[in-house]
Parts: sequence; C-alpha cells; structure tokens
Amino acid sequence: MGRERRLKRLAALGVASIALAGCNSLLSSTPPPAAPASAFAPPTLAPGQFVGSWGLASYHNDADRGRTEKEAKAQCNNPYVIAQGPGGGLMMHLADQATPSELALKGADAGRNYLGPANEPAGGADDREIVEVSADSFTTKWVDPDTAQRYGTMVYVRCAGETKAKAKPKVKEKEKEKKV
Repeated sequence: MGRERRLKRLAALGVASIALAGCNSLLSSTPPPAAPASAFAPPTLAPGQFVGSWGLASYHNDADRGRTEKEAKAQCNNPYVIAQGPGGGLMMHLADQATPSELALKGADAGRNYLGPANEPAGGADDREIVEVSADSFTTKWVDPDTAQRYGTMVYVRCAGETKAKAKPKVKEKEKEKKV
C-alpha cells in the first residue's frame, strides 16, 4: 500500500508541475515574435511593365540562360499573353493550373518583388520571385522548392512589335482649345 500511495503522489506532483509551467508561460513578460515588417511592403515594379505578349522558356542550370533566352524568343510564334486583371493585378498561371488567375505584385525587404495570390504575404508557397527585369525581358524563380525543381527558372522575352505600356502625355487645356 505504501508503494501505491507514493506512485499516486508522484503522479499528482508531475501533473501539478506541468500545470504550473503552463501558467508561468502565460504570465511571461516576453512578447511573441512579430511578423516580418516586409511581409506587405509595396512592390517596386508596376503591373503595366508585364502586360503584353511574351516568349517563355525555362532552365535549371545558370549556364543554360543564354540558350534559354533564344528559345524564349523563338516561342513568340505562340506567345504567353499577360493581361491586366480586373483588380489591377496580372492574369497569369499558377503552377499546375490550366486557367490563369489574377496575381498580385508584392514587395518585400531589400526591394525584392514577388508575383502570387493577393491574399498571401510575399514569399508564399505559390509565389515566384522576380529576380531580373528589363524593358524587354524578366526572369522569375518559384519560391516552393518542389515547384522550382519541376519548372526551373522562367525567362520571359517580349515579342517583337510589343512595346512597354506608356502613359499618354497630358494635353494642356489651352492646347485643347486651339485644336477645337
């Protein structure tokens, strides 16, 4: 009987210790870690830069980039079209999706930019990072390692005859009156 009583006391002591540890953690003055401030930074790129027809190709080895850019140009006979979405984003395909979705440009720390679902912070699993941009091309890498392994680094080359979207110059009121 003495042994059974000791085991019950030991078990009760263990339960009490766990309960006290839980209470102590609730009373801790250390605040929980904050979410990264860069999760919702504004993008440094504008959606209009990406609207148009693009030749598209991908590579897995950096040594293949030059060849891949030529392959992307050759794809302009069947271009990948990026349109402006109804919400101001870009109509593009997510990985493994047959129909395009509206993707948002999302900014992050150090001036990084991502393309992905608007309801997720920058750098989410469905995002791709925009790693290089020029007037005539851009390059993206998928954030998710499995998707990146399957699709590689994507190179988009603007098709001939396409120009980057430019704002129309504003006509001054006096010039309008002269034309009328």
